Amino acid sequence: LDELRSIMHKLDNDLLELFAKRMAISTQIGEYKRDNSITILQVSHWKKLIESSLETANQLGLREDFIKGVYQLIHDESILRQTDVMNKK
Repeated sequence: LDELRSIMHKLDNDLLELFAKRMAISTQIGEYKRDNSITILQVSHWKKLIESSLETANQLGLREDFIKGVYQLIHDESILRQTDVMNKK
């Protein structure tokens, strides 16, 4: 059990590092959108992302509602970060 928990702890740390990298890119995207007068929410891109992610999740045996929830949280944080960038002209 300890060995499995250790592996899971390592994976959790990897996820956190990936989230941090993703959010740094969200900030850069926010800067680009600000500088080019592009709205934060790009609905068509969001729909494509969800569709693609759900397809991959299904192939990996992950539940759709789980992935939708995770991606919604990630998307919400990304929008918050981009909003912060837009407000810091």
